[in-house]
Amino acid sequence: MNLAEERKLLARAQAGPDGFGDLFDAHYERIYAYAYRRVGSRPAAEDIAACTFEDALRGIQRVRWRGRPIIAWLYRIASRRVADYYRQAKEDAPLEAELVGAADDGALEQAERQAAVRAGLGKLNPTDREIIQLAYFDECETAEIAALLNCTANVVYVRLHRALRKLRAILQGANDEME
Repeated sequence: MNLAEERKLLARAQAGPDGFGDLFDAHYERIYAYAYRRVGSRPAAEDIAACTFEDALRGIQRVRWRGRPIIAWLYRIASRRVADYYRQAKEDAPLEAELVGAADDGALEQAERQAAVRAGLGKLNPTDREIIQLAYFDECETAEIAALLNCTANVVYVRLHRALRKLRAILQGANDEME
């Protein structure tokens, strides 16, 4: 969705419930996926996504168009809700549940690679981890990431490149230890 369409969507959402329904329909799946990748639980991700849109509905009238994608605003709300979830639960998302379902060798190998990447991501600082997750797991566009992180697209490219370099070094170090 381009910025002109985003601006119209925001205006419709501020005008009434039908317009907000359009905003919900346009962005729910991405907010749900964002929450799911961070908490690892479908019910919790559904709750976080629902709470995100409740918060958005309460705050939609205060939003002023600044030339940034609406999804960046929704991601900020969702990230606060994810933080609230972890503050309340005081535990990390379970990774072992993903490995239990791996039955054949190919699936087990893929699950091990995914576990290694998750472990590597866990060793990164939160800023590096977030930019990689936004770019590769949440499939955000550069403009969306820039709006969310309040920086330019060039800064996003540089930070993403550096974060990926750090992740590669971590993963290479883990491979070297296994050999």
